Amino acid sequence: MRTRLVIYDIDLPPFMENRAFDVELMRQYPGGSAGAALAERLQTQGVKMQTADVFLRDPDLSTRAVVYSNEVTRFSRTLIHDLGIPGAVCSSGESPIVAWRFYSDLPEISTRYRNMRLFPGASERVAHSTHFQPFYWPYDDLTPRDSPAWGSRRFLTLINSNKRAFGWPSPFFNVRHPRHSARMLARAWAVNRARHGNDWLSTELYVDRLRAIRHFGAIDGFDLYGRGWTDPTAGADGSTRTAIGQSYRGEIPALDKLRVLQRYKFCLCFENCSFPGYITEKIFDCLVSGTIPIYLGAPDISNYVPAGAFIDLRDFAGFAELELHLRSMSNHDAEGYRETARAFLRSADAEKFTEAHLVMEVERMLLDSLEDQ
Repeated sequence: MRTRLVIYDIDLPPFMENRAFDVELMRQYPGGSAGAALAERLQTQGVKMQTADVFLRDPDLSTRAVVYSNEVTRFSRTLIHDLGIPGAVCSSGESPIVAWRFYSDLPEISTRYRNMRLFPGASERVAHSTHFQPFYWPYDDLTPRDSPAWGSRRFLTLINSNKRAFGWPSPFFNVRHPRHSARMLARAWAVNRARHGNDWLSTELYVDRLRAIRHFGAIDGFDLYGRGWTDPTAGADGSTRTAIGQSYRGEIPALDKLRVLQRYKFCLCFENCSFPGYITEKIFDCLVSGTIPIYLGAPDISNYVPAGAFIDLRDFAGFAELELHLRSMSNHDAEGYRETARAFLRSADAEKFTEAHLVMEVERMLLDSLEDQ
């Protein structure tokens, strides 16, 4: 019987050289440990996993192999087109505005794969010949954490990197770096073209984060965390830069995020963009920490997380109105949000947002594809 192999087609440096299957290492990356858990599960079925870079150094074409792609990589064409290895699953947990080329090209890309696992809003872009399955964020453990007393918590936090998906180079063209500026201009032009017919490309929420920081930055009890906030901030005026300087408290290692969140009553929980079903670990970090999330992101969030478990920023005319609501909230009302969150995390509706669910679903697709070889 031929060896069965799943080639994990990923070209992110921290995941290559089979590092994607190191559970402890992958816990440093949100959602990253799912690949390691999948490799362990497949091994019990007699199926081996290798990252594409390792496989292609010495490709063994005698194996019964399929490709599991993380979007489209520099290895994808070689694996599927040149070597003829079937594309079993293509998946992405990246923000649609970060993976904008991939999402824009989905009608063609999806024809290469038997299954596509993407955020629900992508379903209409996938070829009819391909099976579409919604991607739900693979949270490793939705068990509510022991929660510090509500009254001992600080008021509000925002935990996000200072990273903008789009924007023109600043300055517009730098004569000292003409090649870099030319690449940036070409990218901006390509994005502008892709915006036609792709509404999600105009829903980046970076500016909304800046507005929140500008309002809350000078308020005692508000703390900002994340990478890059000591760097120049695209689109920030003087008052916003001052607010960043007053409220910034540094970076947080991924494994410490829940511990930090537990210090706060509320968290401004903004996704990178507004896209149907695009829900990441951010809101779940809050729910398991007993912190009430103030959410802005997926327009259909209440289809997945009960409305009573979070505060929807869209319900307020501005941050001043939101602040008044937060400060006037009674302990009884706050506990209502937290209890709704705990009930949700224990429910069957939350199970699809677990690492175990993703591993089970992807394992089934990969095994089915291998059986058909």
